[in-house]
Amino acid sequence: MPRFAPAQRAFTLIELLVVIAIIAILAAILFPVFAQAREKARQASCVSNLRQAGIAISMYVQDNEGYPMMSSPSTTSPRTRWPDHVFPYVKNEGLFSCPSKPEDIEAKAWAHLPAASPLRYGGYGYNYQYLGNSRAATSANPNLPFSAADSEITAPAETITVADSNGARRDDGGVKEGQYTLDPPFPSERGSGKDSGYYANGTAECGSDKPDFPGCRALPHERHNGMVSVVFADGHTKSLKLKQMDDKNSDGLRDNGFWNGFGDPTRR
Repeated sequence: MPRFAPAQRAFTLIELLVVIAIIAILAAILFPVFAQAREKARQASCVSNLRQAGIAISMYVQDNEGYPMMSSPSTTSPRTRWPDHVFPYVKNEGLFSCPSKPEDIEAKAWAHLPAASPLRYGGYGYNYQYLGNSRAATSANPNLPFSAADSEITAPAETITVADSNGARRDDGGVKEGQYTLDPPFPSERGSGKDSGYYANGTAECGSDKPDFPGCRALPHERHNGMVSVVFADGHTKSLKLKQMDDKNSDGLRDNGFWNGFGDPTRR
């Protein structure tokens, strides 16, 4: 007698739905892990960029006996900013572009490239209030402009040079000013050169005051899994929370200790 193969048992609809649900649950668990891993790789790239930028700034300081100005006057053409000043030491525009930056912050044209070039920079902010502020003196800020000498930075390992910046954001979330700068939590003794005490000024440039920080401040940006990539004046890099950058002695009160060049939380 011929033998018949046993009938193949198919998955039931319930079993298929269970498998699909399990796959969906695993995907929901793994996708955030993959996203964090991808951001970790971007963070490593960003830290590498800042380390090389920090070396370039140190070389500039040695050659020029002072830190670069954050920018030339707005009337200059082409206008130069601190990345333009240190670019000859690295010859790589890509070093000034963070892979995790907001797209709207990379808007500044390179002085050495044609105006039509698509290459832009922005998103790495410079500690201009303590290192090099090119704004003109006013009655409120008579000590401007200035470029800090290397000898003035007495605590280089505790002085922020450059870090991830979000610029000064308006209430609508847009950014018009501060794409390449950083402000300390409190205005420096020399001042910023603006009435607000920060890089931006007025409703056209910045937002209204917010509970934690004035809206005109060019803020460090916690864009790497909640951390800010920072390079210090001695060249070492670190990832910090914004509240750590703004509270050197960890007493729960904001201070300029990591910004003022002295490592002293009591000084502005």
